[in-house]
Amino acid sequence: MTCGEPVTGTRRTVVIVIGCDTDPDRESLLGPLPADRLAWRGVTEGIPALKESVRGLRDDAGREPVFTWLLRADAQVKELCGDYAWVVDAHGPLLQELERGGDELGWHPHFWRRDIVTGGWAQETDDVTWQVQMLREAHAALASVLPRGVRSVRMGWNYHNDATFAALDQLGIAVDFSALPGMRTIHGALPAHRENLFDWHSTPRAPFRPARADHRIAPGAGQPAFKTLEVPSFVSDSRTWALAAGLQMGRKTGRLAPVLDAIRRPTYWINLTARPRLFSPLAYALRRAAAEAGDTPTVFSTYFHPDELLPNRSPLYDLDNVRTNLESLLRACNDAGAAVQFLQARELADRWPVTPRQTTN
Repeated sequence: MTCGEPVTGTRRTVVIVIGCDTDPDRESLLGPLPADRLAWRGVTEGIPALKESVRGLRDDAGREPVFTWLLRADAQVKELCGDYAWVVDAHGPLLQELERGGDELGWHPHFWRRDIVTGGWAQETDDVTWQVQMLREAHAALASVLPRGVRSVRMGWNYHNDATFAALDQLGIAVDFSALPGMRTIHGALPAHRENLFDWHSTPRAPFRPARADHRIAPGAGQPAFKTLEVPSFVSDSRTWALAAGLQMGRKTGRLAPVLDAIRRPTYWINLTARPRLFSPLAYALRRAAAEAGDTPTVFSTYFHPDELLPNRSPLYDLDNVRTNLESLLRACNDAGAAVQFLQARELADRWPVTPRQTTN
């Protein structure tokens, strides 16, 4: 199979879509950073190192891993750097080289908003009008400097609501891969410290065009759907690993709800940069999925952050893990007798069919 053929057929096909949230460096990983400034060593040093580290890995069409680099363009970047599209201006040569090499440039907007009382930053979850207006302004700025436009999005902290998803749909976004199916950090009243809040607990695990009535689920027969394709991150349903993750989240938040979620809908997920032992449940789940017969491709969507590619304080993340984990995915597909394709996010969106029961408008 070549990269130009449809991703269907009698032999199961696995499509691997790799996103990178090109966020600035985090102090928790790299140590002290300049006050009220954004630092980008993960982008300037980590990304070139990653591209070199995966050379020689190939899918069944002979294509090396391709990445969808999701560029930060939002209110925080505008305030601290002077322009929504600052990342493109500042790192133009690197981004052009990535695009020439077969990668995609997409968008990663956060809803960071300055707290006028404390002067700090918090995730805006209440002011939907502000959210939608910011998305429109940031998109216009980013699209104006990207020759191929903006087709793919992963939202900051995986966060969406019906209005923000509708905004992306109206802006012509082809694919959103923000969903972490079966997972949520919003349980009832929101915490005082607003960050990393999202809710995809009810979301299916395969790509779908969301219902206009609820962006987290597929529409019923004859119900209107968005044109934007939602591509959830690939997760494992291992009860053991899900419970371990739920217990960890429960300790972190001081709530029982994450543990109950893990019991009711076992879900486990971790970044592509994670230690292979912790990533292995995902490779095992892919092997099982790839072994099933059918024409619809299995989509393994995953992501990471640039600062995880540098020597850092976390015991989880390391540059070398990316190649090892990708090799485990290729091996899982080979063991299952499935064909493998590395695709940009926008390429998958262009090929995914609209099911007869859905109406997009």
